[in-house]
Amino acid sequence: MKHIIFQGGLKLFFWLGKILKKQHLQKFSILLGSLLYYIPWSRKHIAFENLKIAFQGQYSEKELKKILKKFIQEVILTALEVAFIVKKNEKLASWAKAEELEVLDEALKQNKGVIALSGHIGNIPVMLAWLAEKGYPVAVLFKEGKYLPKGFLYNLISSYKIYPIPMHSDREVPKEIIKALNKNMIVFILADQARPGVYAKFFGKYVQCQKGAFVIALRKNSPIIPIFIVREKEEHTIKIYREEKIFQSLEPSQNKSFLSSDEYFVRLIENYNFILESLIRKYPEQYYWFHRRFKKSLD
Repeated sequence: MKHIIFQGGLKLFFWLGKILKKQHLQKFSILLGSLLYYIPWSRKHIAFENLKIAFQGQYSEKELKKILKKFIQEVILTALEVAFIVKKNEKLASWAKAEELEVLDEALKQNKGVIALSGHIGNIPVMLAWLAEKGYPVAVLFKEGKYLPKGFLYNLISSYKIYPIPMHSDREVPKEIIKALNKNMIVFILADQARPGVYAKFFGKYVQCQKGAFVIALRKNSPIIPIFIVREKEEHTIKIYREEKIFQSLEPSQNKSFLSSDEYFVRLIENYNFILESLIRKYPEQYYWFHRRFKKSLD
């Protein structure tokens, strides 16, 4: 049943993307998002519980419900934007701007590839497609949606001249990432989902975090650049941070055992988490709260 509902919804969004004008997308997302907000469904409950954990003591329950409603509207808007861009063959130049793009240019000049650490905030497809349209060699690690048609994301990603790296197995993924780095590509990894690895602080909780991206980057000596996208007024802004943000507060060490220790990776991950958390606190409705981010957290 969920497959049927999801695929029906997918067809609806692409149909809407075909018939709606760009200036109507936001109004329609507010209307549809408001409707979905008043319908009980499991993922909405998960999102609200995540909000309560993340902003414990900062917002009242009434304020959190307002954020939840805006979040659902934002998810709808993101989906409509993607459908609109695909169906209208939109060029992305006017959809976004980038801050400190020169950081990415400098990193690519090292010819070691770039690990682009990102997260589930903002319209990620717009960010990837915008950079690819600008001529940047973009690759992305992704997982096909459970209820999506077979190969849907792979084909969509490929159509924008982005190198797709599907998460088939923990054994094959590092090989594909290294292959892309060897071609001096910018490999986007959304590193904010709970996966076995280490526990690091995020919103005051110790949550499961993956360290694979950091291990590969340090092994290949590839730059690690945090890159995110957020909606600001009528435009998307791609925020690019210098590598120093990841290594800040870490003194250079000649101790090889420390540089390969979990303690070292936790400190790198927490610097990444801090950047992401700062963005989420500023744009709480734009983070993807449907994930069970705090499911296995430690107090």
